[in-house]
Amino acid sequence: MNISIVAVPYQMDVARWNYALGPAAFLDAGLVARLEALGHRVQGPVWITLPRSEYTRDTVTNLGRIAARTSQAVSEALTQPDSFVIVLEGDCTHAVGAVGGLSRVIPAPGVVWFDAYGDLHTYATTGTGYVGGMPYAVMLGWDLADWREAARLTTPLRPEVAALIGASDLDPEEIQALERHRLPRLDADAMQSGAGAKVQALLETLVAQAAGWYLHIDVDVAGPETVPGGMTPTPHPPSRAALLEAVGTAAKTLPVRVMSLATYNPSGDAARLGAHFGLDMVEQALAR
Repeated sequence: MNISIVAVPYQMDVARWNYALGPAAFLDAGLVARLEALGHRVQGPVWITLPRSEYTRDTVTNLGRIAARTSQAVSEALTQPDSFVIVLEGDCTHAVGAVGGLSRVIPAPGVVWFDAYGDLHTYATTGTGYVGGMPYAVMLGWDLADWREAARLTTPLRPEVAALIGASDLDPEEIQALERHRLPRLDADAMQSGAGAKVQALLETLVAQAAGWYLHIDVDVAGPETVPGGMTPTPHPPSRAALLEAVGTAAKTLPVRVMSLATYNPSGDAARLGAHFGLDMVEQALAR
């Protein structure tokens, strides 16, 4: 394939700090060499930046402006023949731009979201006010439409093609939202055995409902032993082997056009275990 890399080096709208360092760490760990060893042609990375002159005092406005640039880069990359895009995201907020870019090429895409957390809060449900816990809800159209629309995700995601896999730390409000909107779901505790078969059973019923899919991997889904340095370590993650099996199965089951790695803090991981886990996840997704 022609694989384009788009890098978004921001933790929310903050650069050069914690998760903002993740995209460079994945590249430094040898992502391009891995992809080329698999026989793919690699372009980029394209680095997304928000000029100082365009910063505002409002984080959501800034995120919308970053998302607009990410969306443009992803959509341009997808116009190439036999194209596939890998987005290296400082954190999950930048998935909004990635999915917006996919939706400009393939309307009404589907999303498979591997994450320890749901990221399904809105300002009406959050107990912390943390915007980083809201991007999946934003893409579903539950809040902050200005951010979603800046990403050119004009029509919100449909809940029936918005799956959540690997969650191990959901707030009660997120569980209520998952049940109310009937999002497809496979939690961490169900993945300790037969993860691949369970993911296939979940996703094969969805494959015909969207022509193109976004595969989101928040590396903190694996927990602090596999990915040290995270700000919010999860209590009972799936095993590394189960996650690799699950991601490989998801990519074989669905027509994935864009995937991402997100939420890696290399400053807390001297051995770069998390970076290599991320690269292993990419290799599993592309071994099809």
